[in-house]
Amino acid sequence: MKDDTRIIALCTSRIYDPQLQGFVEILNESLKKEGVRLWIYAINADIYWNEEKLTAEIHVFDYIPYTIVDAVIIMDEKIKSTTVSKNIISAASANNVPVIVVDGHYEGTVSIIYDYAAGFEQIVRHVIEDHGVKKPHYMAGFEGNKFSEERKEVFIRVLEDNGIAFDDSMVSYGEFWATPARCAMQKLIDENRVPEAVICANDIMAINVCDVLKSAGYSVPGDCIVTGFDGYDEALISEPAITTASCKSQGLAPTVFRAVMECLDGTNKSDYSVLPVMIRNESCGCDRNTSSDIALKKNFNNNFYRFQDDIREYQSIAVAMQSSTTRQEMMICLHSYFTRNMCCIVNSDCFRTDINYFIEKEHPDEYRVLYDSLKYSDYPDEFDLKDIVPEYEERMASGYPLIFNSLDYMGKPFGYVCYMFENYDIIDYSKTSSLTETVDSGLGGYINMRYQHYLMDKLASTYKTDALTGLYNRMAAQAAFEDLKNDPERQGSTFYVIMCDLDGLKKINDTLGHAAGDTAIAAVADALLNSCPEDTICVRFGGDEMLAFIPGECDCDEVISRIQSKLEKKSEETGIRISSSCGYHDGILTRDTDIDAVIRKADKEMYLNKAENRSEEQI
Repeated sequence: MKDDTRIIALCTSRIYDPQLQGFVEILNESLKKEGVRLWIYAINADIYWNEEKLTAEIHVFDYIPYTIVDAVIIMDEKIKSTTVSKNIISAASANNVPVIVVDGHYEGTVSIIYDYAAGFEQIVRHVIEDHGVKKPHYMAGFEGNKFSEERKEVFIRVLEDNGIAFDDSMVSYGEFWATPARCAMQKLIDENRVPEAVICANDIMAINVCDVLKSAGYSVPGDCIVTGFDGYDEALISEPAITTASCKSQGLAPTVFRAVMECLDGTNKSDYSVLPVMIRNESCGCDRNTSSDIALKKNFNNNFYRFQDDIREYQSIAVAMQSSTTRQEMMICLHSYFTRNMCCIVNSDCFRTDINYFIEKEHPDEYRVLYDSLKYSDYPDEFDLKDIVPEYEERMASGYPLIFNSLDYMGKPFGYVCYMFENYDIIDYSKTSSLTETVDSGLGGYINMRYQHYLMDKLASTYKTDALTGLYNRMAAQAAFEDLKNDPERQGSTFYVIMCDLDGLKKINDTLGHAAGDTAIAAVADALLNSCPEDTICVRFGGDEMLAFIPGECDCDEVISRIQSKLEKKSEETGIRISSSCGYHDGILTRDTDIDAVIRKADKEMYLNKAENRSEEQI
């Protein structure tokens, strides 16, 4: 950085998650006071540890500029991919950039770990010791999952501490999700085994367990206590509000800030621990925690209604981009109220119409600015990725984070988008995913449509033109003649037909070979095409016969003279004696014009010229 500003790259997922958005705000405000800037590289969907099905959006992490970044933060549990985290760590290590990992352990990095076991133990002890439950049940996540098994061990230990015998019937597997948790709870009800308390490994399962119990006529917490874990906002406004433990930003952000600053100072070599905060609530029998009710409900309402309105605008932008016929028209479609804080950088091959970007395997490392909200015109044709985004120092001046998403379509990345909001409004943060998808769909569809048009034009050209000469074939020429005859502006105007015939084709074929004959035919076609006015219709009329249909006034003798001059030059270049006999005739263009009759007259003139040429050769 020119002003020695230090940069921190935060690698995460779903920045519009309320917990993460709050974390970003607290962390960035602390960093800003120290002259440190935060750049966020985010994917918009969790990978769920499925290492075999990594999505193209993970390529956003490939754009991290390690040569200017001072430290990297990886939110491992948010990204949920060991492969992705290891790749980021490897790239950072190669550039001697320190890495801080939140919720994960990797060699050569500093770890910040939530003490989930201690946080979960608070809840279990609260249920067993404070509420006196003797017959609890543990709703686990996936069987064998490290987090689920760790919480199971805590559950067993607390039971032992309180003299309660544990057996496997006290555990069900809700797989951290709604449907499996509902099925597991319904099974307990059907088997008449409803416990005094269901202690869930996360909030999603707790919310659904409550719903199943209430639907079956049970009271929560009257008949059965239910608790969760994670501190999701939905749990805090559900009915009843769920007792949980919060892993929110208030506890995490200060610890991450301290780790970053010690990392930058070179004093940090240890790991850090963060204790989740227990939130007592209605589902266990405690009073409702109302500290965030109003704010949360207002936030949910805003998000819902704004989403309904915004999604229609996003669709309109994408459709307009897809149906654009030029690059400039497509870029103009991005000028919108919704894109006022956005910049898009894409690979230059996206604008080539002779290839399909998504089919080709390799592309040059060349990029262009597709859109920049700070500059509504004069987009540069090329952009150096070392510059990150145009005027990035100006974009950082406010101190708010830059947010990066990968642009991809059909599973292939083609650039990135950068957002810069001068606030921490979760509504703006929520827009990033939809806007990125809009550009993905809009530009991806545009690229495919332009390539389809290219193929259609190429196919039409193949159908209309002669492969050897590039001139119209007779069928295509007939259609072009009909269009001219029916053009109101052409009615009553003069037209000319020039016929050209290659002299001595048989002799060339017999003495020099058919390849030489093809060269001679192509030479006559080229001479005819480049000697006539621009709006001339040039046709390969037969094997060695060419025709030029010239609308409007023309000095045909001058055209024929140019043809002969070009053929003389071509003869010198190839060593093949190439000449042609030419004739022409004129007519008046009307809807009833018999063009074939004019062609026959021009053909007759051409044969007269050919006879003259033969006589001259004999003399």
